[in-house]
Amino acid sequence: MSMPFGTKHNQAHVELRAALGLKQHRSAVFAPVLSSLVAFLMLGTAIAPAQALELFGYEIGLDGISKVSETESDASVPDPVTYDVTLNVPDEDIRETLEAASLLIEQKDKPASGTVGLLLRMRNDRKRLLASLYEEGRYGGVVDVTVNGRAPDEVALDEDLSTAGKPAVRINVTPGPVFTFSQPQVTDASGNQLDVSTFGLVEGDVAKSDLVLDAENALVDRYQREGYPFAAISNRVLEADHRTQKLDVLLEVAPGEQARLGSVSVSGAKDVDSDFIAQQANIPQGELYSPEETRAAAKRLRSLGVFESVIVKPGKEVLADGTVPMMIEVKERKPRTIGAGITVGNLDGIGLEGFWTHRNLFGKAEKLRIESSVSRIGQDDFSQIDYHGAVLFSKPGVFGPTTTFESELAADYINPDAFEKRSVSAEVALRKDFNEQLSGRAGLKVEYSRLTDDTGTDNRLLTSIPLEMSYDTRDNQLDPTEGFQILLQAEPTAGFEQSNYFLKTSATAMAYQALDDAKRFVLAGKVSAGTIFGASKKDVPADRRFFTGGGGSIRGYAYQAAGPRNSKGAPEGGRSFAIASAEARVRVTDSIGLAAFVDTGGAFDGLTPGDKGDWYTGVGAGIRYLTPIGPLRLDVAVPLKKIHGEPQYGVYLGLGQAF
Repeated sequence: MSMPFGTKHNQAHVELRAALGLKQHRSAVFAPVLSSLVAFLMLGTAIAPAQALELFGYEIGLDGISKVSETESDASVPDPVTYDVTLNVPDEDIRETLEAASLLIEQKDKPASGTVGLLLRMRNDRKRLLASLYEEGRYGGVVDVTVNGRAPDEVALDEDLSTAGKPAVRINVTPGPVFTFSQPQVTDASGNQLDVSTFGLVEGDVAKSDLVLDAENALVDRYQREGYPFAAISNRVLEADHRTQKLDVLLEVAPGEQARLGSVSVSGAKDVDSDFIAQQANIPQGELYSPEETRAAAKRLRSLGVFESVIVKPGKEVLADGTVPMMIEVKERKPRTIGAGITVGNLDGIGLEGFWTHRNLFGKAEKLRIESSVSRIGQDDFSQIDYHGAVLFSKPGVFGPTTTFESELAADYINPDAFEKRSVSAEVALRKDFNEQLSGRAGLKVEYSRLTDDTGTDNRLLTSIPLEMSYDTRDNQLDPTEGFQILLQAEPTAGFEQSNYFLKTSATAMAYQALDDAKRFVLAGKVSAGTIFGASKKDVPADRRFFTGGGGSIRGYAYQAAGPRNSKGAPEGGRSFAIASAEARVRVTDSIGLAAFVDTGGAFDGLTPGDKGDWYTGVGAGIRYLTPIGPLRLDVAVPLKKIHGEPQYGVYLGLGQAF
């Protein structure tokens, strides 16, 4: 509950954590890495045996954890040949670029498969290094790759290169001068000259080969955006004048026929209804062809969660009626997933959880999920163990392709320091995607609970209308490097048996900016605030108040610890809250990242965030292990404002960035 509106505050983040057995648990002050890695082993059919994860030198899969040794790796390579490699280049300014491009250097710790394998690496490396020089605008460079002083053509394929020890591979690079563009020309099929500057080709600029490729892509994309599905580069002339160190560029584009979006066909579907797939793709037939529409259609279909792959593309030709048929090719996922996980923390003890999911219940991507969890095992007594069970159902396409019906039936027992609660709840909602960035959700929720706090015990029957609007331009939900998200939430709530009414609101903004083209350096920021209108703090049930502190809000503090406390010193929540976070992230290798951060904020008794309460600040650093499904995050933080009786540091483990 450290997030203002519970676990639905970042649904995609929480769902992926749950799928890996990494619950966003309540204090998250310490979670050893090993205990969370065990979650990967308990995923059942959630991870196929072939999808074992290699992590920190260990292979983690359904059969257990095993060390991946160099001997085992070498044994899998026929006739392994290890080698030494040296790069000689007089211009130190491009050494790092060439080292990054060289497979001989990148794979020097991985043996080649015999003499043939090593020679193949050498030949491929020469091509890669020349291409790397072209990317720097150097078209007069020379690359020589030798082994034991000989060129690849001078070595017999059956020769043993290891008789005198490891073969010595030498890469000698003469970079050559930097070329610039002379007078680039871009024309259409009729010979009409186009403005080359709009495609990034400018006379006098360094003639990097990437700029030419980018110009070709931009040229084709421009015509496709204007409704020409088969636009292509029909002629490309590149001439390097070594006397003047100039590169002449001529690009010709053949637009083809303009077309409107036509009939839609589906292939590859087995258990998912083909008509439903075409409906959810929502391709606007009759409108001018657009690559944005094909990309958006593919994204909508992937979001259903029932496909391993989705391809949306035009047919082979424009028909006589001026339309181009649209083809959808899909490959379905297995419909069922069983998962389980375990977490261990120094404050919350042991947590166990499991779920079963069917993502295509009736053939139209209906999703049924049954989940349960037990947490805080190992606390002082069994009364402090938390229980959760829920059945969730969702059905996309209920009122057109952009609307999804969602429902949930849940039962919970939770017992944090602030209160004790037993509850059952039911919720129905509609989620609407207005476009790729803007979505909204409106629901109706009824909850019956027995709540005990420092004021006594009450039985409450509450009904609420959860409302949400989100505008999201992030490039990746688990590891964003660019874009922003604005999230607005409101939940009017009334009691059937009590006369109290209140409106809980919050607003959150998150922004991300990469500082380099490779997106290795990223600055991230988040601000969030909320308040409760219509009732005094004492009239708002304790579980509906705002709490801050923990991995989801202010790192360095225990769950719910950064806020008002009652006469017994236990957290009691606030009527408002405010949080601001800043984080600098750097990717030091392809698989390892580092982060430094500061979080500040708190929960307050006043209506206005910041009124009648204290501010709390935590600072820290973390490490990220980058995986195909998002970064595995380990953060360590310390509180700048100490709280008596609370831990002096916090350790947080999770999947995905903190925000």
